[in-house]
Amino acid sequence: MNNSTFLITCSDEFQGAAWAELKQIDPRLEKGETLAPGLFLISSLHDEASLAGLVEFGQPIYVRHLFPVQAVIELDESPADLAQLSARAVEQARAEDRQAGDRFSVQARLIEGIPHTYNTFAIKEAIVAALTTTLGLQENIKAPEYVVSVVYAEKKAYLGFSRPEQNLSDWAGGMRHYAKRPEQISRAEFKLLEALEVFNLDLPKTGTVLDLGAAPGGWSRVLLEAGLRVIAVDPAALDPRLYIPGLEHYRGHAEEFLRRAEREDRRFDLICNDMRMDALVAAGLMADFARLLTPAGLALTSLKLPHETKKLKPHTLVLRALTLLKQSYSEVHARQLFHNRQEVMVLLRNPRPSISEKHHNQSVK
Repeated sequence: MNNSTFLITCSDEFQGAAWAELKQIDPRLEKGETLAPGLFLISSLHDEASLAGLVEFGQPIYVRHLFPVQAVIELDESPADLAQLSARAVEQARAEDRQAGDRFSVQARLIEGIPHTYNTFAIKEAIVAALTTTLGLQENIKAPEYVVSVVYAEKKAYLGFSRPEQNLSDWAGGMRHYAKRPEQISRAEFKLLEALEVFNLDLPKTGTVLDLGAAPGGWSRVLLEAGLRVIAVDPAALDPRLYIPGLEHYRGHAEEFLRRAEREDRRFDLICNDMRMDALVAAGLMADFARLLTPAGLALTSLKLPHETKKLKPHTLVLRALTLLKQSYSEVHARQLFHNRQEVMVLLRNPRPSISEKHHNQSVK
């Protein structure tokens, strides 16, 4: 069995939780050097493919990105550095028997707070040029067969080749950036957009969506733009630009709306919740709202978390919230996204039949 080393990226706030869930996936893992907050090395007795498969199957919440470290290149901040990086990338491609025409992309990162002679563009440009001219490989950013990952630390670079799915994210370090648009209402929109990507979700083509805690209306704007009818639930006012056909604003609390919707036997294709509330309260609320979902409907909710202390472990709170949600939904997935701060995002699918049937029977009566 061959040993392997991986570089892990997570939120610095949840580094302890990320390490704990990795140890649960592979109890024999050893933690190595921490290169920066939320960026650390691990070593395994498994080979690269086996460990990557275990992590992918384990569906970690807090690990945003990982890649196998196949080379550690010492750098001296001289013009020779880029040539050395490129040569090592070519050497690794040959070791893996990469053939002319194989599609690849390069993802380069610099550790913040450390002075660097080169930027990420220069690193990527040098490696791409070497792999294409020397081996005839084909750069393809949108559909690569494998990714060349490079993290440039202090006088040292970490390099590795991997399949895109093994990295857990299509973006370097799991850091998904979006361009700010003139019509944007709030940065919370990025959170919803990232959740749709990470969970590989397509919004319904038609239907009615419930947006709980909608104000000022960032999520509602994204949902309206997708052509959906949106009921925004919030006592506070929404951005004036949202008051267009397709939007209904219920100026009240979620619990009040739930009682009203049950009396009217209303169903929704998607229910979203980004309210500022305790994670367990949010889980209880979304468990109740499962009764309003169509059988094929889904829900997205954020779970707001406290900062970790010696006595308070946010991950324990997350596990309790997920346990509660699993009583009402047969499919529950959680991820700590790049655009999440002190929170995690949860996808909820397939409201349990007993929930839907109970709601339907009560409505018929």
